[in-house]
Amino acid sequence: MKKDDVIVSAKELFTTYGYKKVSMDEIALKAGVTKKTIYSYFKDKDDLFKYFVTEEIENMKNIIEKNDKLDEPYFKKIHQTIYELIKYRKQNEFLGRILKDAEFIYNIKAKESLKMFDDAILKYIKEKIEIAIKQKKIKQCNTDIAAFIIYKVYVALMYDWPNENNELDEEEFSDNITKILKEGIFIN
Repeated sequence: MKKDDVIVSAKELFTTYGYKKVSMDEIALKAGVTKKTIYSYFKDKDDLFKYFVTEEIENMKNIIEKNDKLDEPYFKKIHQTIYELIKYRKQNEFLGRILKDAEFIYNIKAKESLKMFDDAILKYIKEKIEIAIKQKKIKQCNTDIAAFIIYKVYVALMYDWPNENNELDEEEFSDNITKILKEGIFIN
């Protein structure tokens, strides 16, 4: 199907070259279709790009729903979900390219796309915190701040932790975050 060819070709080009450097002419050439064919499926390049962002958010929702069904203790389930979402974001070539575009090219569309991903993850964490507060599993707190802190801790360890001499395996990663979040670091 021509639409599938357009989608596959566009995603490959966006992943390889970034949003800004890819033209509709290049997508049409790679897909073996005319620009008119592309415009019959997508309003413009932004619409095509948004298609991929929406697809990735849907993939993230699937990760969330899968982990929500786990028969695990509450905190472990949240940890597993956040970890898988960040790991997914880190290993996804398309998302990696968007991140690179946002950081180095200052591409508005790339930044908006990353914000959509971050907002989706933060919303999930916040909702889980609110449920936990209602169920008296965690203390009352500002859920926006708590969600932000939890998310940024995971992101920092996934992206910024020194990897050369300080490898952190998944078990140690999980144990340390869980312990700090549950118990804090202060001695009473």
